[in-house]
Amino acid sequence: MANDARHVVVLGIDGLRPDLVAESTMPHLAALASDGTWSRRHTTVFPSETRGALTALATGATAQVNGIAGNQFYIRGTSPDQVFTETTHDWWAADERLAGNLVKVPSISEVLHQAGRPFAVVTSSGPGVLPALNWKGQQRGQTGFNVRHPQIGYPHSFAARAHRSLKIPAGGISADGPMTAFRVFEREVWPYDKPAATILWCTEVDSVSHLHGLQSTQLREIMRACDDVIGELRAWRDAQPERDSITLFIVSDHGHVTIGGTVNVADALCQAGFKAAASFNDHATQVLVRPGRAVGLWLKHDDPALLRDIRDFMMEQVWFGGAFSPASEPGSTSGTLDGSLALELLGAGGERAPGLFVHLGKTPADNQTDQAGHVDSVFYDPGDNDLRIGGGTHGGCIAASSRPFSRATARDSRRAGFQMLRVQSRTLRPQSCHCWASKRRRR
Repeated sequence: MANDARHVVVLGIDGLRPDLVAESTMPHLAALASDGTWSRRHTTVFPSETRGALTALATGATAQVNGIAGNQFYIRGTSPDQVFTETTHDWWAADERLAGNLVKVPSISEVLHQAGRPFAVVTSSGPGVLPALNWKGQQRGQTGFNVRHPQIGYPHSFAARAHRSLKIPAGGISADGPMTAFRVFEREVWPYDKPAATILWCTEVDSVSHLHGLQSTQLREIMRACDDVIGELRAWRDAQPERDSITLFIVSDHGHVTIGGTVNVADALCQAGFKAAASFNDHATQVLVRPGRAVGLWLKHDDPALLRDIRDFMMEQVWFGGAFSPASEPGSTSGTLDGSLALELLGAGGERAPGLFVHLGKTPADNQTDQAGHVDSVFYDPGDNDLRIGGGTHGGCIAASSRPFSRATARDSRRAGFQMLRVQSRTLRPQSCHCWASKRRRR
């Protein structure tokens, strides 16, 4: 069958764990799966964190190629501080620090601009999501808008029009973010530009999972709200004269597991006699620590003996869940450190990789395998983030939390958009990303 898709619309539901999707929780998404195609083997990046995953989505490349290794990371030889991606200011400050080379490969925004095709991103997410998905899109005349942070929008004529049309408060939308993002696209993006590709990204499932956990009624309520948007999006597509040339993808960037215990790895290292901190601003610091489910460690100076000592200390801890280091040689599955696997197996090697990534493991009380509805209990290093025991988290390579999803709908959808949108990641046990797709039936 010929592939005649000329427009792709991606609806991203941040943090949606695919094995919680059922007819009772998300009937429109379940119907989309039964109508057509969905991917059970779609995998996300490592660390499985939002801005790293979205940069991979936008570039089709893993962190060792595109340079964005999670929500925060360190780059040797540039500054004593880590690179952060939480705000637009973080992105631009880091790009200035790296002489315009923060994102090292072209993104879909750049590719479509060079082809003379319009591209749009509308989000209900944190301010750092828009640059991850549409890096430097404003300079190219592409479209971007954040309904939670409406001061972030471009071009200005479009942003002002959307602001008035949807009556979005100057302080942003605090409720109904996913539906508002869809309405911006439906009313103010599509009628004017008919973009070749549009990404609608919604953060609410992720936020509620962090705050209330995987078994909360709040999570089920926001999943249903996002599912209502899927129903509206499908109805919109079916009403368009161009419907046979429109492909819809429903995706996520990662899943969630439950925080069962917390640890401050930098403090633990200091108590063991190592000089560790979150930056190298103190000249006495030996090792910089990046927190999360996957704790990254960069040494100030190349010191294999020190790195081995740190590895040995980590392996003795109850929260240790595995070690990764740069490949011992090209193509090797073993890391440079004995007992570690190669970061390249996860697409997380390269010049910006730490000397050691320590994956925090499950808590001793959790001996069950991952299953739908089961609260997988893991250790987590929150750093400066206010994440607590009982809430959801992600960032590692356990199947439930690194698994994103993707489903799509359009005639011959399996060929219509996957090559452009595929996240090229090979995680050992990915915190998964599924892909749902359905063919439009001929009448």
